Amino acid sequence: MAGNSADGENMLSSLNGVMERACETVVNNGIHCAPQIARTYIRLWETCSTPYFSQWCTQYLFQGCILMVGWDASGLPYIYDISGDGVHYKTKSEVCNGFANGSGREKVYEYFNDCNTVVQSSHELLVNVTRALLFATLFDGKSGGDLRVFKVNKTDAIDVYRRSVLEALFDHYDALASYLRKSLFYLFPTKHYKYTHEHNVNVDKVFREIFPEDYVQNVVVKKGEEYTVRLVHFNKPVDELYEQLRIENLERDVSPQLEAQMEQVGLEQFQKEAILFGMPTQMLVTGLIEVLRV
Repeated sequence: MAGNSADGENMLSSLNGVMERACETVVNNGIHCAPQIARTYIRLWETCSTPYFSQWCTQYLFQGCILMVGWDASGLPYIYDISGDGVHYKTKSEVCNGFANGSGREKVYEYFNDCNTVVQSSHELLVNVTRALLFATLFDGKSGGDLRVFKVNKTDAIDVYRRSVLEALFDHYDALASYLRKSLFYLFPTKHYKYTHEHNVNVDKVFREIFPEDYVQNVVVKKGEEYTVRLVHFNKPVDELYEQLRIENLERDVSPQLEAQMEQVGLEQFQKEAILFGMPTQMLVTGLIEVLRV
């Protein structure tokens, strides 16, 4: 749950009471009852329509989306998507596209639509889901950090993949390489560029000033002790742009682990320590992982 922390705490406290009262009904009716309870709860929360909810809610529209996975009384698995526009579900069949939620959901759908892969086994499904989540993480500005994939069973959830985004990119680099032709890695020294909301806003502003026609967005891939790693996306292949920046900044003083793969660029708008940049390669990803471990 994202947003105001106080509102989030209030909503969770309220939800805890609702779910305790609903627990017996959910168990007796299988997965089908739970989404309706969640949807009713969201409507009551948004409208503050009962004295019980009025002590908690703030009449904000619910802007999230919830996925529920479970089995009905006959043992058939279901996935429910509960969002502001209603409740939708899918169940086991020969073709099941599934659901995605969160800020990166459109990127997940984009990856699946682009690769158009029909999986033949649970392992292939795991690999493709992992790659879709990784793609979303690399291109959605609100994602990042670690990548975790769970297999949900009737009685438990098994953690089947847990890696940092950079480690996941190394694992699946060949499958994602074609999507990175319009991107550059940038390393901002944390000593001079503190990771704050204000700095993130300024970074976006500066990139738009420097590359007014080509810049799309930047995504924080990893925040380390010495560097913050950003993947900066442009609207065209970056070969010419990279060469132009490299020629303009021939003098460099970089970390030994990155000396062969990264250049130094002085962005005058930041007026502080020079920043490193490099073309995405699997070797560079390895170097970034090693630097961030120091």
